[in-house]
Amino acid sequence: MPLEIKNIYFTESELRRALVNFATLKKQFVELEDVEKTIVNKANTVTVSLHVDQALGVKDDKIQFSHAEVAASLFAFCMVSKIPLPKKGIKELHANDKNVFLTIRLDEEVNFEKYVISSGIKNSSSIKRKP
Repeated sequence: MPLEIKNIYFTESELRRALVNFATLKKQFVELEDVEKTIVNKANTVTVSLHVDQALGVKDDKIQFSHAEVAASLFAFCMVSKIPLPKKGIKELHANDKNVFLTIRLDEEVNFEKYVISSGIKNSSSIKRKP
């Protein structure tokens, strides 16, 4: 049973871009230039706060994103950036000291009854062709 594990790491600027675009769905309109600081909280679940310019009039000068919102914004970022995400598989959001990242685990079932290695393998480069 092959197991594939894929990690997709995001830079701080990619994370900011994804969250700023996602904020529009929350009816919070902010530009990338308005974000002064990004704070990633990785205690129990990954949450992110964007500290923004005071002139925007946002409560406490920050926009907070839940674990699900951060994950959804990064999935959308991957789709727009044409980073392949399998439909199947377990998708998880994580953070370390440097990056926020998605982990995708794909555990494939293999039908070994159909798995056959034949002894008749031919190398097409060794076949002489007529001019």
